[in-house]
Amino acid sequence: MNNVVLVGRLTRDPEMRYIPATGTPVATFAIAVNRDYTKKDGTRDTDFIPVEIMGKPAEFCANYLSKGRLVAIQGSIRVDRYQDQSGNNKTYTKISARNVQALESKKSVSGVNSSNNTQNFEPTFEPSGLDPQGFQAIDDDDIPF
Repeated sequence: MNNVVLVGRLTRDPEMRYIPATGTPVATFAIAVNRDYTKKDGTRDTDFIPVEIMGKPAEFCANYLSKGRLVAIQGSIRVDRYQDQSGNNKTYTKISARNVQALESKKSVSGVNSSNNTQNFEPTFEPSGLDPQGFQAIDDDDIPF
């Protein structure tokens, strides 16, 4: 079974192209994923992983994702083999994505990228625009069920 799930930030805006024969959309981008362990000096290594996705999800990526956005990706590892111009055999490993989900709002990313803040951004799940002080308690006798 070849199945992978990754969470990371886009290192560049997705590039969109179309397969000439079918017109199928294909988006390519890369994500930065921190490794699980920290080194003795307290730093972490980061892997930069190329991703390719096709079809409707590719259009979503091209239209709504941008550099710095935190995403979750589900797909499989794909290893392509080819020969370069010199005749040397090469391999290229990438994620062939089936699903991409944005894990934070676009507004949150623009705020993180525009500041010179090096702290890790944690997405919030608080509803915006609600004033908890503006609500009143409801008497249970007023509820019809």
